[in-house]
Amino acid sequence: MADEDNLRRQGIGFSDDIQSKIGTQLKSIYDSVLDEPVPDRIAMLLQQLEEASPADSGRERNNDG
Repeated sequence: MADEDNLRRQGIGFSDDIQSKIGTQLKSIYDSVLDEPVPDRIAMLLQQLEEASPADSGRERNNDG
């Protein structure tokens, strides 16, 4: 946050209004991507992964180390 304030004081960067507009446009682009169907090849790969490890499907993984 301090870096952003320093850049703004130097006249570098975007105003809050511009950042908000950019964020809104990016969100609308990515929202449309989420509405697209999963490609068949990816769906097949996901299905193969699920079938390969049925013992892990109902169990949470411990990623502590």
